[in-house]
Amino acid sequence: MDIPYLIFLSKLGCCQGSVKISSSKLANNLGTSQQTAARKIQKLESEGYISREVHYDGQMVRLTSKGVEVIRNLQQDINDIFIIRKSNEFFITGVISSGLGEGRYYMKIKGYKKQFQEKLGFEPYPGTLNIKLSTNEDIRISQQIREQRGMMIKGFNHNNRTFGSVKCFKAYLKGTEGAIIIPARSHHSFDSLEFIASSKVRIKEGLKDGDSVTVKIEV
Repeated sequence: MDIPYLIFLSKLGCCQGSVKISSSKLANNLGTSQQTAARKIQKLESEGYISREVHYDGQMVRLTSKGVEVIRNLQQDINDIFIIRKSNEFFITGVISSGLGEGRYYMKIKGYKKQFQEKLGFEPYPGTLNIKLSTNEDIRISQQIREQRGMMIKGFNHNNRTFGSVKCFKAYLKGTEGAIIIPARSHHSFDSLEFIASSKVRIKEGLKDGDSVTVKIEV
């Protein structure tokens, strides 16, 4: 695998979509010959890190999910080196909001339940507590947390359907120990969090929509 080529392609926008790029441009920017650049691109394609569409006037290149994962892991490794934190705890404040009910369905699936039990030490109540973040600072912290490694719940196939991976972090809300979960494929943005626990948190903590809560998250 040629990391410098993947990084350069990522900087051109190939993680987000197909970009027109020539071997000569790659060669000029990476200090190598056009022949070497062409060979490296072909190798990345054969190994599944990029996909290409070759046209008469050039080639369209994009990173595959495998290539994007390499870049994400590289970013995490760099963050681990250069980001210095005074504590491994973050505090985020938001308000309780009703979700779409998807959490109840996913928390009942055996492939998730078993892994949550192994990684977090508890079987989640079938449902998630949705927290809408209050300020730009809370949203910034949420984004920073998502860049941390966390504990990974692996994706799997079930009943001819593919279920994606989930990143999770130990978390505490009032007197309840649980976790924040971040699905790899989610409709939620940086301005919301999903909290899970072994019991129904709304009832245990007496919460309702609009109540303000602060979550302590360990990374």
